[in-house]
Amino acid sequence: MSSYLFHQVKRGLRLAAVIACLAVVSPCHAQDLDSLYAQSMLHNGMEAPDFMVDSTSNTRLKDLQGRYVVLHFWASWCPDCRKDMPEMVSIENDFESDSLVFIHVSYDTDREKWWNYVGESGMQGLQFCEMKKMKESLTAQAFGIKWIPAMYVLNTEGKVLLATVQIEKLRQRLSHLDYSRVRIPRSRRACEPTFPGGDNAMMAYLARHISYPRTASNYGLEGQTVVKFLVNTDGSISDVRVVQNRITVEDRKPFQRLAGDEKRRTREKVLELFADEAIRVVSSMPKWKPGVRNGIPMKVEYELPINFRIDYGGNVTG
Repeated sequence: MSSYLFHQVKRGLRLAAVIACLAVVSPCHAQDLDSLYAQSMLHNGMEAPDFMVDSTSNTRLKDLQGRYVVLHFWASWCPDCRKDMPEMVSIENDFESDSLVFIHVSYDTDREKWWNYVGESGMQGLQFCEMKKMKESLTAQAFGIKWIPAMYVLNTEGKVLLATVQIEKLRQRLSHLDYSRVRIPRSRRACEPTFPGGDNAMMAYLARHISYPRTASNYGLEGQTVVKFLVNTDGSISDVRVVQNRITVEDRKPFQRLAGDEKRRTREKVLELFADEAIRVVSSMPKWKPGVRNGIPMKVEYELPINFRIDYGGNVTG
């Protein structure tokens, strides 16, 4: 074999060896990110430091004991966080419940960019941000966060079950939780917002406070107006709007005597009056009992149909 050919073969063997090493090392490297980036994190069995999760409701991390908790440390400016975010949202959709709380701890410093990304990504859990750089953040110091994304799973006693920077480990660990250990105080269980006294009290309130539009009453028109509104964390009502509005009864003689154009104008006017009255009466409701999720009062969107009916026994009802 010529010297040139020998060296070419030797070079080819070296290249093949390098490729083979890469093929062996890369999977190992992918599986061992925690050994590189999670060494400073709290170890299994350690108690998680307490911090204020939601200042509005004065809820701390320790208040969530009795449930499992996922702590997700991230930032919208972090490329790896953005890469993993679709899987994080998928995991949250698959596992989130009243027994398992997701808390997303961000190291953003721009409130608008942070909040916009939260909305765009579809994260549904509790959101927390100190508006400080990661190195300056109290949570990063307390939880040993030097790399993001980073994740903890806490047991029902607030102790670490998993500390990782690998999202595939998070899904695997959540698949093996023992929910028989969950103990949620009755006062902190999930519930929908409710009108003071319940549904019957709400119906009585509507009947007492709705003023049936005179034009609708004169022509015997009845209808249904569906409104949506927010029940805020303090039980107050806001963002009241009509999402559906229709005439349900229009065959009464006074209305049928109208000409075509006048009928149309009367119908449009009555629908406008129904909408205005529905918004007025809902906006003036007393404070509700707010909805609760993960033991924390939450804003909840509520949909309510309001029926405008005429009782020909002598009463006009809403």
